[in-house]
Amino acid sequence: MPILVFLHGLLGTKQDWQYIIEELKKNLPHFSSQSYLCLDLPFHGEQTNYHIEDFEQSAQYLSRQITAKIADKPYILVGYSLGGRLALNYALQSKYPQSKLVALILEGANLGVENEQQRLERWQNDLAWAKRFSQETMSKVLNDWYQQPVFAHLSARERKQLISQRRHQSGQNIAKMLIATSLAKQPSFHQKVRSFSLPIYYFCGEKDEKFKQMAQENQLNLFLIERAGHNAHLENPIAFANKIVEIINRT
Repeated sequence: MPILVFLHGLLGTKQDWQYIIEELKKNLPHFSSQSYLCLDLPFHGEQTNYHIEDFEQSAQYLSRQITAKIADKPYILVGYSLGGRLALNYALQSKYPQSKLVALILEGANLGVENEQQRLERWQNDLAWAKRFSQETMSKVLNDWYQQPVFAHLSARERKQLISQRRHQSGQNIAKMLIATSLAKQPSFHQKVRSFSLPIYYFCGEKDEKFKQMAQENQLNLFLIERAGHNAHLENPIAFANKIVEIINRT
């Protein structure tokens, strides 16, 4: 069985995957601590002192981590949101060898913007958020962050829980990561995903209309997670893990 390498999203840590790991242990024979690798992204969790400035450096980071920790074993990259975008860049754009990569599982990952006007607007938006993260209290910024349309499905309780979990992150570090990995700086992968030689499985909460539409328009192999929105692995870990089991059993 390929090793599952999990990449969290902006504001997260490798601990975000704990419920998925628990479900996989229940449902996959011989699934153990040797069967997966959860990484903290630069500026996050245990990697707060690891700084990057762009997508190329993020790919270098992933290459080093994967080489050091799983060597030459086959693996599947599982990335949520920002983690999915970094996985895409690593697999489709970077110069680092991926001979042992066998598939991508992307959850709510943006394939990129396709015109310069959208790119400029996104850059200005990310700059504004980065300024807020670097200057205001985390609780205040996160309260507004989770009011964005992509999180509209969250209940007040779920929103409060996320803010409580994320407010201990460094606002300065989140600002730096936003600038380094802005969607405005990401290559567009809309064409490349259609011709990529390895399987791409796209996970999306059924309530996440934006990314569901994007996956359908780009003819991705779409796996809908019931009773979930943008953060499907957190909102319905059982269904999410079951989809991974389906894929593993095919591999």
